[in-house]
Amino acid sequence: MNKLPKPLAFIKDRLSELNSLKPSDVIKVIKESDVQAEDLGPWADFQHPTADSYGRKLVYKAPNFEIMVMSWMPGDFSTIHDHGYTTWGAVKVFGPNEHATFRVEDDKIYTLTRTDFETGQIVGVGHNLIHQMGNPTKENILTLHIYGLEEEKTNVTGDARLYELDSNTIQIINGGVFFDLKPNQIAKTIAGPKGDFPTQLRHLVELAKRMQTNKQPQEKIEAIKSRISSADALHELHQYIDTITDANHHSIDSSQWNILNREMKVTAQFLEEKENPADLFHKYAQLYDALICQPCFDNFIEGYLTFFVNNFVEDIREKQIISLGCGTGMVEEQMMTKFGVAKSHVYGIDFSASMAEEAKKRINADVGDILTLDPLVKRWDIAFSGLNVYQYLDSERLEEAIEKTADIIKSGGYFVGDFITPDHIRWYPNVMFSPDKKIISLRTPRLIEKEGKMFQESEIINIDYSRELLSVNYAGKHKRFLVPLHRVRSYFETHFKGAVKLFDAISLKEIAASDDTCLSTRYFVVARKKG
Repeated sequence: MNKLPKPLAFIKDRLSELNSLKPSDVIKVIKESDVQAEDLGPWADFQHPTADSYGRKLVYKAPNFEIMVMSWMPGDFSTIHDHGYTTWGAVKVFGPNEHATFRVEDDKIYTLTRTDFETGQIVGVGHNLIHQMGNPTKENILTLHIYGLEEEKTNVTGDARLYELDSNTIQIINGGVFFDLKPNQIAKTIAGPKGDFPTQLRHLVELAKRMQTNKQPQEKIEAIKSRISSADALHELHQYIDTITDANHHSIDSSQWNILNREMKVTAQFLEEKENPADLFHKYAQLYDALICQPCFDNFIEGYLTFFVNNFVEDIREKQIISLGCGTGMVEEQMMTKFGVAKSHVYGIDFSASMAEEAKKRINADVGDILTLDPLVKRWDIAFSGLNVYQYLDSERLEEAIEKTADIIKSGGYFVGDFITPDHIRWYPNVMFSPDKKIISLRTPRLIEKEGKMFQESEIINIDYSRELLSVNYAGKHKRFLVPLHRVRSYFETHFKGAVKLFDAISLKEIAASDDTCLSTRYFVVARKKG
């Protein structure tokens, strides 16, 4: 093409006039040009060969700089790379492109940042920049690239380094920074750094995805899946987690914590285990016992149930018990074993169909909703609710749920169940492990306010190395209402009309009516319905 669109001609002319450029100078020129996506249209290449990781077209070549347009189809990603001879430049994106930066230190390569670029964002390119770009969306995206240096070079981006983390080598190349290059596309191969866990994992996942696009033999892709599923990979993940968390499993490096979670989400998509909007406990139910139920039963539920049975109930073996939010039924099964309660005396309901299916293997259970409980169907001696089920309910209907619970309990009967305090986040760990440490749950909590109420929202990713192939389940975001203790006490007093006591779930110390929290940040309620 002989004549450049006006914005590109402006960039060409201005760069030709300037000397001793810095990346900030190039960013300024691009901003002044007001270049738009339509200006790049003649160089769009969305039909590029699948062997290429993206489309790459030269717009203009000067003695010391190049203007290029890259075309990114959905799923296109560059490898991790630098820009060879380039000492200054900039990139402008015209779509929600993903951008990552890296550093090399002591024979290791680390991800510094991984962020989403929006249309119009510009990033400077310097000689020391090691980065990666890609298109994680379902739409085609164009980007404008300018690379230059002070002296004249036939190939301004020649002598670029590709960091091949599957082999811990560096490939020196003079063309596109593509995955899975053929030998004739590589000028030289030298020893390279090893990636830390999230950096290497993401490289292997993107390599496997490109192999799928290129229709490489399935055994090559399965070999990568086996590699990321190996005992060595699990060991490296444990080591990495140890470096970014403290002894209480709280994150001490928010940047690296976010990178790990992001790479695990991409891995979940690659392994085709995505969030199921209809039931966020999909897959999670199968991991729930090892990660949640058994540790919580051992740490505090067994203790407070024993305290309840010893101090409030005459003979629990004769009681009819309903479990509200029974999960997998593991706690209820343990209750039957420990206290000698017959299976016919225990019934559970859970809002999650996946959980209810798991529970049916242990107890009598159905899908059910606390808010639809009907006293005309049956009344119970004891209603039990573990793991703060009531705080997952619609906050506007919490009191109604407690009222419904009171309605289905016989006169003189009890409710016993646990809640979390409004400051539970100070205890809440970012990592939880199964006893054998082969199942790992990454948890990112945050406090959110909505219409004058406070909630703790936790985003959960479960990683399962207990099987032959790695399974990563993105369980979504789970929100719990941080209801004040005095309000919980008030609701039970209003609707049970009998004695109501609150206890720290671990120390079993009674909580005074004036207290706003307790040491463990977990507490349980014992409410007796007036006889």
